[in-house]
Parts: sequence; C-alpha cells; structure tokens
Amino acid sequence: MFTNNWFEITAKSNFEKYVSSIPTKVVGINNNFLEIGCYEGQASVWMMENTEADLLVIDTFKGSQEHDPQFEETLLARFTDNVKQYGNRVDTLQGTSRERLKELEENVFDFIYVDGSHQASDVLEDAILAFPLLKEDGIMIFDDYTWGAGMNPHNIPATGINAFLDVYRNKIEILEINSQVIIRKLFKV
Repeated sequence: MFTNNWFEITAKSNFEKYVSSIPTKVVGINNNFLEIGCYEGQASVWMMENTEADLLVIDTFKGSQEHDPQFEETLLARFTDNVKQYGNRVDTLQGTSRERLKELEENVFDFIYVDGSHQASDVLEDAILAFPLLKEDGIMIFDDYTWGAGMNPHNIPATGINAFLDVYRNKIEILEINSQVIIRKLFKV
C-alpha cells in the first residue's frame, strides 16, 4: 500500500522511456538494478513489474526530515510488504548509502536510481560513490531535481546533481533533464 502517488507524477514516464529500454537479460542472466532510497517501494515495484532485473535497495528506512516521525516507524514494514511478492529478485541493504555503497563491487549495475537524501552534499556523495558501480552504457536517474525550489541550495538535490554533472561531464551523456536527470555512463572510470 502506498500513501501517495509521487511515482506516477514525477518518475513513471522517465522509467518507461529509459529503464524499459534496458535489455532484460544478457546471456540468460538478469540485469542488476540499484535503488538508493526506496521510500515505500513504488519505483521498486515498477521495476519488478516492468523488467526482469534483480534489484538491490539501500535505505535507512528512517524517512527524510520532511516526514512525520510516526510515519517513519512503519516505513520498512510498508516497503517489505509492497515488494514481498517479488521474492529473491529484491534484496535490501539497510543502512546509510555512505556506508553500504562502499561495500559493493564496481561495474555491476545496469541501472542506478539515486533517490535518497535531499541534502545536496548527500546527493553528490551518492552520485560519486554509485558511479563506479554502474556498467559502461548504464543508465542513472537522479530524482527530485526540481524539488525544493527557492530553498537553501545546500538543502536541495539540484545543487548536488549539478555539481556531479559538472565534474563528470566528460564521462557521461545527459539524456534528459526534467523533474529528474537521466544520464548514461560513457566509459569505465
């Protein structure tokens, strides 16, 4: 059960355009997707229903600073319930992305969805730590690019995303910018 329809509004059309186009299997092996920040699992469920990929999710399951603390108490249970029907196709690493991304092998993921913290420094750190994990020609989508307009630049994702785009410009192709930013990795780093 989902408490709102944010995915339908801000992400679904980009997922249909870019994630659906990722080949479903290579030599009989499912593709690997990584989701940083899953909230209630709307994006996770979409990926399970529309691809044959295996998904690794990293989240603290504590919510963000804009969430009611009582709501956060049920976040892990709600996510788990929403993805349980997909069994071993969804694996969850509970903890901070700062810690968990460092544990993962490079050049493994065909798709990475960055939708964790809204703090600019956290978004930038997630992007830098996740980028080596993405395969050559892999797709990365940053969520919440237009979130928090008018707020302190240090407290919005766009500042961190723009910093990443500036520094990694020669290693990526920007596919589209709207409420999300979609990039393709050009070569291994």
